[in-house]
Amino acid sequence: MKTPIGIGLFVGAVILPPLAAQAPSSNGGPAAEAKPYVLFMRTDIAVAQDKKLYPLKDVSGQNLIVAMDGQMVSVPMVGGLHELEMQRALTLARTSASLSGLEIERSYTPRRDPRMQRQRDAMAAEAAMGDNASLAEGSMIAAMNNNYTTHYSGPKTAIEDPTLARREAMASLNEAHAGVSEALQAFKQMNQAEDLRQSNITSGGFAHLAAENDMAQELFDALSVRFQISSPVYLEKPYLVLITLFHARDDKPGTARSAVYAKALNPFGSNPIKIDVQQRGFPLGFVVEDLEVHLYSDGHEIPTDLAQKRVPLSREEAFEHLKSKYISGHKGDTLRATPALGRLDRNERAKLKPIQWETIYYAKIAKDGRPLGTFQDEACSQPVEDTVGALAQNVRYYPAMKSGEPVEGTARLEWSQLKL
Repeated sequence: MKTPIGIGLFVGAVILPPLAAQAPSSNGGPAAEAKPYVLFMRTDIAVAQDKKLYPLKDVSGQNLIVAMDGQMVSVPMVGGLHELEMQRALTLARTSASLSGLEIERSYTPRRDPRMQRQRDAMAAEAAMGDNASLAEGSMIAAMNNNYTTHYSGPKTAIEDPTLARREAMASLNEAHAGVSEALQAFKQMNQAEDLRQSNITSGGFAHLAAENDMAQELFDALSVRFQISSPVYLEKPYLVLITLFHARDDKPGTARSAVYAKALNPFGSNPIKIDVQQRGFPLGFVVEDLEVHLYSDGHEIPTDLAQKRVPLSREEAFEHLKSKYISGHKGDTLRATPALGRLDRNERAKLKPIQWETIYYAKIAKDGRPLGTFQDEACSQPVEDTVGALAQNVRYYPAMKSGEPVEGTARLEWSQLKL
């Protein structure tokens, strides 16, 4: 499936809906068998560059990190669409992350939020009203001061020249009347500014109602996603991929589009961390149909509680699944036995000395893939120490094959090379 990617980018593409995991039985019988493995539908993502596809290995800031000819290359997510190819395959995993409290809601980006738009308009109007009121008040004060100075300064030449004094007195009186008129005009302007300010405050209520009416239209352009996640294995460089299935308001019935969002996460382990992201770029008023949450680390998907077709398996169930695929995929082949699963957990590894961890051992393998014994030499004549032997009994092998048929054989055992 090919899909453009970026910070909210889309094409018409159908996403497989998640399937519920099989629930364990709770009939009051014996304790349930431990099921450390998970079978799930893996999603591998490849990014197209120069008409070639390169596997996505990481996300850093606003860049996708792809493996290109043995090198890690950054591909900017912003600035254009990127063609993706997503391949699905049933996969067995030993590590599984716990995802809980998933909340999904359509939301607004700050630019499109009706409440923020109304608030910005009200603040601008309030600032303008305040400026006008301050100017009017300043004009009134200046006019009154001018009136006082003009009216009470009095003529300075009354004794020297009575005629000139009368003229100055008349001029002073005229200026006083002008000053009073100017002050009254300024006072009127200040009252008008205050009335406008009060009107603006009153209109704030109408603005709130208008914002509520805008909200009722549900012209959302983003999707907010929140959840908590943890992992029993510490993840150094995890990243998140959201695949949203949606349709626009004016789409024809049955039309489906998808949006892909990628984000690097901080390292985390068994202590849950909160994830709160907003996927943007949706058409106004879009409708969500489904959401997939994918977690990756080092380019490999780690199943979560929301993984598609998720089924917990015991060690034996997991081995039978792997063995069946292996045998059916090597019809007519002649092959040596090789380890299939049995990776040590933290407590098991602590039982081994450093030299035991690094030593290469050899095992006799039955045609059903179970170990018949583990030895220090390739001739299988020197049995290993009890601690190593006990741990090695939990390892399962792809059996040796002769012309497509399982047979007994021998296999190398290197603890560090066990992936499952």
